[in-house]
Amino acid sequence: MAVVGALLVGVPAVLAARPGDATADPAQLRDLVTASADKPWTGYAEARAALGVPRIAALSDVSTLLSGVTRMRGWYAAPDQVRTDVLTPVGERDRYVTPRGQAVWDYGAELLTLVARDPRVRLPRSEDLLPPDLARRLLAGTSPSDPATALPARRVAGVDAAGVRVTVADPETTVGALDVWADPSTGLPVAVEVRAKGVPDPLISTAFAELAQGPPDPAALAPRRGPGAGVTRSPTSDLFGVLGRGDGSTLPDRLAGRDREPPERRFPALGQYGTTLGQLIAVPLPPDLAGNLLSGIDRAGAGRTLTVDGQGSALETPLLTLAVVRSQDGARAWALSGLVPRPTIDSGAADLLAGGAT
Repeated sequence: MAVVGALLVGVPAVLAARPGDATADPAQLRDLVTASADKPWTGYAEARAALGVPRIAALSDVSTLLSGVTRMRGWYAAPDQVRTDVLTPVGERDRYVTPRGQAVWDYGAELLTLVARDPRVRLPRSEDLLPPDLARRLLAGTSPSDPATALPARRVAGVDAAGVRVTVADPETTVGALDVWADPSTGLPVAVEVRAKGVPDPLISTAFAELAQGPPDPAALAPRRGPGAGVTRSPTSDLFGVLGRGDGSTLPDRLAGRDREPPERRFPALGQYGTTLGQLIAVPLPPDLAGNLLSGIDRAGAGRTLTVDGQGSALETPLLTLAVVRSQDGARAWALSGLVPRPTIDSGAADLLAGGAT
C-alpha cells in the first residue's frame, strides 16, 4: 500500500512532459505507432478525461473513467500477456491478460475472478487509456488518407518523443484529431491527446510518467491472490459482454447507413455497425435494465429526449454519446453508443425501433 501512496503523490504525467528534439516523418511515425503492438514495456501512466459524463448507477465505472483522473501501472509483453493495475487512494484493482483468458484481482474484496472471455467491442475500461492502447485503437479507426502533420517533440518519461497529429476528415464521427507522441525508433506511444470537432482543448490526455522499454518481469504477469482470498469464475467481465450473450434477433442488418459486422462468436447480441471511428454499437437490453438506465439519465439531468416512435434518451458529450431506446409497449429496448454526431444517434434509434433500414 505504501507503493500505491507514493505513486499517487507523484508528478502528474501530463505536467512532466518537456520540450524535446526528436524529429520524424509524420506519416512514417503514424505507421510505426500502428505497428507497435509487439513492443514490450513496463511503466506508470496517468490519464485525464473531461467528457463530463454524469454518474449513473449501472454505469458508474464508465462515468468515473470518462470524467476524472485514472492512475495505472502496466506490464506489457505481448497482446496476450498484459497486466494493468488501476491505483486509487484506497487500494488497487489488477487485470491480467493471459493466453488462457483474463483474471481480475480486487484488493478491497480480496477476490480473484477468472474471466473466460470479453468481447472485442465492449465498454471502455482503464487500460484503454494507457498511451499505447489508446493510440493504436483510435488510429485503427482512421483513414490512411487522413492528414498526418508533425507536432513539436516532447520529452516524456525519459523518451525524446516525436509527435504526429492525425486530423480526422470523416464527417460521421465526433473525433476531430488524434495527437500522438512516440519513440521515433520503436514507435511506442508515450503520450496521446484526443480532440473533438469544434472543441479547442483535448478531452482525453494520457501520458507515461515512468517507462522502461523492453520485456517486463515474467513474475509480474502471473495472476496472484492474497492468502485466504476467494476465487470465482465468470464467462465475461463486461456488461456489454453479458448482454451480448443473449438473443440478437432484434438487431437489424443495417443502422444509420452502416452495415452490421459479422457477430463475434459467443456474443450474437452485440451489434457492431461499421469499423471506423464513426461506428455504432447496439445491444438489446432487458426491460428492467432499460428502465433503470432511462431513469438514471433523467435523474442526471443531462439527457436529451429523442424524437422517436417509442421512448429514448441520450447522454451526449462532445465525443461520446450513449442512448437508451425502448419501444412503446416496452417489450424491446436497446443501448446505442458511438463517437458520432447527434443526427447519427437519432437515425440509429429510429432504425432500431423500425426493425432496421434498407
